[in-house]
Amino acid sequence: MNTSADMPMIRVREVYKSFGDLKVLDGMSFDVSRGEVLAIIGPSGSGKSTMLRCLNFLEEHDAGEIFIEGEPLGYRVLDDGSRVRESEAVIARMRCDVGMVFQSFNLFPHRNVRQNITMAPVSVKGVDKAEANDRAEALLEKVGLAEKADEYPSRLSGGQQQRVAIARALAMEPKVMLFDEVTSALDPELVGEVLTVMQQLAEEGMTMVIVTHEMQFAHDVSDRLMFIDRGKVLEEGNPAEVLNMPKSARLKDFLHRFSASFS
Repeated sequence: MNTSADMPMIRVREVYKSFGDLKVLDGMSFDVSRGEVLAIIGPSGSGKSTMLRCLNFLEEHDAGEIFIEGEPLGYRVLDDGSRVRESEAVIARMRCDVGMVFQSFNLFPHRNVRQNITMAPVSVKGVDKAEANDRAEALLEKVGLAEKADEYPSRLSGGQQQRVAIARALAMEPKVMLFDEVTSALDPELVGEVLTVMQQLAEEGMTMVIVTHEMQFAHDVSDRLMFIDRGKVLEEGNPAEVLNMPKSARLKDFLHRFSASFS
């Protein structure tokens, strides 16, 4: 019998998702172990971001099952194969366990950094304001922005705003962190400061799923790398092996643009 310790933190089974006639996820299945860092790569339009959004039910999957620590996300599948949507209260509770950081920072411009971080823990989880403030200060220290607590987003660089967005997600004390191309909107010189924070989280044992085009980062930080195309997992495994010894012509073609070996 499985215990919570050996149960996958994330389990995805035969997940399908379409937008109209466009099939975006075509029966995707994978697990993410507790404390594992999974990097997902693939061409634009391959379904990477849609899969990530399904993992915290920002997108509702059409078929299949997603489990977070053994608990079904969004829907329960009955013995007869039919699906029953969970209550909004259950969905909201589970979403608190799955933090997500987006390509765009999505900070509230009329609230300062401290308020951006404390708002959700106080209003959603009922955390005491003083406790939420202490947590915010600790997280700002963690992401290297302790001195920016009273600044407004407009006075921060893109890299600083993204680090605040990471701190805001961590303030909910999630079990899983999802990152959706979080460096793609940044100037090149600001990418490193965000990746450093993510690497620190990985070293601390945070379960993470990272959609990225930063191949060297995926190689260095992830425990497992998954290449998807047209909503299917085409290759997955050890990052060095997947990147340096691709098996499929599709992955070889995809990696050709990077013109580098990864070590």
